[in-house]
Amino acid sequence: MAEVTKISEKLSKVFFFLIIIGGIYLLIQINKDRQEIENHPGKTICKYTFCKISRKSSTAFVKYVVDNKLYRTGAGGCPENSAEKINKFFFLKYSTLDPNKIQVDFSKEVTSKAEIEKLEYQLKNWLDLK
Repeated sequence: MAEVTKISEKLSKVFFFLIIIGGIYLLIQINKDRQEIENHPGKTICKYTFCKISRKSSTAFVKYVVDNKLYRTGAGGCPENSAEKINKFFFLKYSTLDPNKIQVDFSKEVTSKAEIEKLEYQLKNWLDLK
C-alpha cells in the first residue's frame, strides 16, 4: 500500500510539473505572437461572427481578408456583451508574416460604410478569392 502511495505521489508531482511547463510555454508563445504583430504589423477590419463558449473560457471567431485570401480565426476570448457585437465589424491587427496571428480591438467598432461594404462583398464572394 505504501508503494502505491509513493507512486501516485510521484505521478502527481510529474503531472503538476508538466502543467507548469505547459503554462510557461503558452505565455512565451503568446508574447512571441504579440511581438511578431508589433514588428510586422498589418491592419484591416474583421467581422465578428461567432462566440464559442466552453466550460470556463470562450473564443471569438472573426472573418477577414488579407491579400485576397479569406481567414476565419479565433481571436481570443469573446468580448463583453458578445451577443450585441455578433455580425459587427472591428479593427484588426495581424502579422504580415502569418495573417493567422491577430489582435482584435472589440472596443472600436468600424463605422466607415465603404470599408464595411467592401469586406461584406468579399465575404459574400469568397469563392472568387485565392
